[in-house]
This record gives sequence, structure tokens and C-alpha cells, in this order.
Amino acid sequence: MNKIIIVLLVLTGLQPIYSQNKILFVTSNQDFYGSTKIPTANHFEEIVLPYDIFIKAGYTVDFVSPKGGAIPIGYINTSDILQKKYLYDGWFLDKLERTKKPSEIITDDYSAIFYSGGGAAMFGVAEDVTIQKIARSIYSKNGVIAAICHGTAGIAYLKDENQKSLYAGRKITGYPDIFENKEAAYYKAFPFSIDKAIKNNKGDFVYSAKGGDAFYKVDGRFVTGQDPTSGSNVANEVLKILKDNSKGTNAFLVSDLEKITEVLLDYIEGTANGQPERLRKVFDPNFNLYTVSKDTLWIRSGEQYISNIKKGEKTNRIGSIVSIDVENDTAMAKAEILIPNQRIFTDYFLILKYHGDWKIVHKSYSWRELPKTEKT
Repeated sequence: MNKIIIVLLVLTGLQPIYSQNKILFVTSNQDFYGSTKIPTANHFEEIVLPYDIFIKAGYTVDFVSPKGGAIPIGYINTSDILQKKYLYDGWFLDKLERTKKPSEIITDDYSAIFYSGGGAAMFGVAEDVTIQKIARSIYSKNGVIAAICHGTAGIAYLKDENQKSLYAGRKITGYPDIFENKEAAYYKAFPFSIDKAIKNNKGDFVYSAKGGDAFYKVDGRFVTGQDPTSGSNVANEVLKILKDNSKGTNAFLVSDLEKITEVLLDYIEGTANGQPERLRKVFDPNFNLYTVSKDTLWIRSGEQYISNIKKGEKTNRIGSIVSIDVENDTAMAKAEILIPNQRIFTDYFLILKYHGDWKIVHKSYSWRELPKTEKT
């Protein structure tokens, strides 16, 4: 069985992982409701909750928007632990600042497309012909189309190559008109009603009159959620379908993501368990570690690092891989290393593929002290 990204503060979790290991999130560049001056945004929770579930399942997530570049985010709850985590995660926020343009997307790389919500999702997405083509291409290759809340607006006009609805007769949900304030200026600025648009495209729009009850629908390879409370359900149902789709995949096919994960595990476990040979296996001979201490750049070579690892001497370091981003023969990764009641390190790795192997060629890191009384 293949290893995937470790995501809990235990070092190894085993699940299958497959060659199409990317999911594409569709977001909007819209700052205001239509031509009004009423601010709108992409719904932060509807992004981070599914994102967190997907990366913990071993998938890489990319973001696309009609114009590319920075997107507005809002509806943020700073008291929510998960939202707070990502709100202060520079790596993640950089992805939202540098969303891809539709023309940059290689559809064969993705096994699912996910439309996040927020009022901004009502504008610029549904009518984008290139995004429509991306969704159609992913779906035609046995991929999944998912949406949540106002994100369902993004699939309003989806059709196949013969201009027939891609979801004719299928049950689709999203944020229903019954919960909108139809007299409000924001609603009057909407280009269309989600309910009616889905029905006009031959879909069977359904919803829960209760609301806020995590209502979602799975119909074929369409997975849709009514509102933010359905985020985890939608993400987990997408993963179930992808797992079923991958049955029968060649067991000897090892993805680059899996190989990179193995490299990072060798680094984390080799250090924690006193196994210097595992470090030598994955370090490039010119590998260096960089950090800043007291406003001074401190550089150590890989050999200097390895020399401090005593064979067979285990430590209480607890490691987790936070994210892996792969593009061709280049990968960036982020990990966290906890030394209970002492420090937590944040590591950033540059990992390159050459001569058929992935090697760590660079690591930069920082740390913060933990209160001695902090419980972990």
C-alpha cells in the first residue's frame, strides 16, 4: 500500500494515492456586487475547509479565477481554529494572491474541479467559456464536478460538446432563493437566480428548507452543497468518488507526489529516529539549510546537519507535512516539526527531480518558542 502525505501529528498514515492528484478550485475576482459599491468576496470557510480535507488526503490544490491573480476573501471567522490557521499561512495566502488564469490550466492534471462560494461567485465565473471547457474536459475524463453554496452559480451554463446540459436530470443544490433577501440591493445586482439557472439548464434543483443543516447532494459525479455547513460533506464525497474511480489503477504506478512524500518522510523520520543513512539518501550533496537568527543569516551544510544525528538515538520530535506543490520536475513543500514544550519549527523545502530521483536541495526554516506549560 502506498503512503500519502502525513497530516496528523503522527508520522505515517497509509492510504492509496493515484496519478491524477490535483484538484482545481474555481474562485472569482469580483470585488463588488455587480456595478454597486457593496463589497463582496469569496467565502473563506468554503475554501479552507475543503482545501484542508483534500490536501490531507494527498491531493494538491490549485486555484483559478477568470482574470487570474489576487482574489478577494471574506466571511472570515477569526475564532474558528481552521480559518485562523490558514489566515496566517503565508504559503496558502500566496496561492490566493496568485490564482492561475484559465488559459494556464492543463486539464489532464486534474481529477476534480470545485467551485467555491461567496457572493463573488455569482460574477464572472459562469459565463467564462474557458472555465466551462476546463470543467467539461475534467468531467469527460471521469472527473468530478463539485460546488458549494453560491459556487453552484459557476455551473449554471455547463453543457457538453453537443450543447446539451452536462447535468440534465441530475439533482443539484446550492444557495436557494428562499434564503435570499430579494428586496436587497445585493440580490438585485445578481446576474441570475441560481435556482432558475440550474432548472433552465435541465438540472433538478433541490434544497433543504431548514438551511444550515449540512445539506448536500451526490448525483453521479456531481457533488453539490447548499451552504457553508456542507463543506466537509462535499469534500469527503468527492474523495469517495475519486477513490472509486481509481480502483484498478496499476498498483506499480508511483506518482511524483508519493515519491516526494517518501523523501520528506525520510527526512522527518530519519531525524527523529536517529537514522542518518535516510538523510544521506535524500539530500543533494550540495544541500544547505538556511535560517535567520538575531538578524544574521545562518547557513549549515547537509553534512553538518547529519553529523548531529546520532545513529539509533530517538528524539521526541513530531513531524507533519503541511503541503506539497509539484510542477514538472520542481516541488515546494512545507512541514512543521514540534518539539513538545520547547519549539515548533516551520520548514520550507525546495525539492528537484533529476536522474530519475527527487532530492532535497534547499531548506529554509523558522521557529517559535512554546511556553513550558503549554499542553500538546
